[in-house]
Amino acid sequence: LAEIKALDEVISRTKYLIFCPKIRCEIEEVQAYYEKMLKEICQKIMKNCIIIFWAPLGEGGQKRIAEIVYEYSRFSEDDIGIIFLPPFFEHEANYVGTIGRVEDGIKFLHDLLNLEIVTLTLEQAERKFILKILENISKYTSKMITLSEKDLPEEQHYFNDIFSYYTDLKLIYFTAKRGVPLKSFSGTLLRNVEAYPKSLVNYVKDVIKEKKLKPSRVKVIVLWSKSDYHVRPDFEESANKLVLMLQDFFADVQLLSSEQSIQKKILTTFSRPTCIIIACSEKDFRALEEQSVLGRDKVIVIKATLPPSRIE
Repeated sequence: LAEIKALDEVISRTKYLIFCPKIRCEIEEVQAYYEKMLKEICQKIMKNCIIIFWAPLGEGGQKRIAEIVYEYSRFSEDDIGIIFLPPFFEHEANYVGTIGRVEDGIKFLHDLLNLEIVTLTLEQAERKFILKILENISKYTSKMITLSEKDLPEEQHYFNDIFSYYTDLKLIYFTAKRGVPLKSFSGTLLRNVEAYPKSLVNYVKDVIKEKKLKPSRVKVIVLWSKSDYHVRPDFEESANKLVLMLQDFFADVQLLSSEQSIQKKILTTFSRPTCIIIACSEKDFRALEEQSVLGRDKVIVIKATLPPSRIE
């Protein structure tokens, strides 16, 4: 069994401090939320400590993190190091932003991730990550707008995929300066992302009309799997908002995780003639296949792809 120590004592002895708190506030308050946590932590860290942080802070946020660490730890760049570790998407390398003494930290990350670690300045890594977020969201929203259900490619992206970056996109928009292209471009992408749940609900309504079903006679299951360790609040909030939108039209709407037995849930709570299951990720859809739900009588599976599609 691991020995239990007081948090202050653990921080004061830690060589590598990974700072990745779950966001428990509104987006506009994230900067102040992180600052408060860092002020407490930095007063306890030791010399030669390396802080590794993945903190989504939009434009300019990583520089502010460094300023807080050095101000409240009372150490200089010669004493401690800071590594900004955004979740990049390349398979062979991971780009990090660094400041201070980080040589041991780079080796630590290389051994931990088994990836080549490419070092940049904090500003360079931040810009590279912002560009990657914008590229991914642009790719998803363009498919959502231009493709039809019949045009879906073999590699499909889901509701879950686009909303995994929603918090990051909001932070980019809120921290970008007014009047610059980044502000207007990220704002356009944000509106496109936020329009998707409504288009998904409209698609479900169209299926109901086509099948000549009454909403009161239909059970809707939203299959949305998420990690308990996800740091972004908007990811889970978007699932709850989708359920609320569906409840404006359907009386019986339930949010489930694919970790639960979907087949058992359908059998035990199936009080209505027809069941619509909305799979919000590739993982959720595969769970339906594995649990032999596809093809069942009176069950319609809607894939929350970009754009939506269905299997009966």
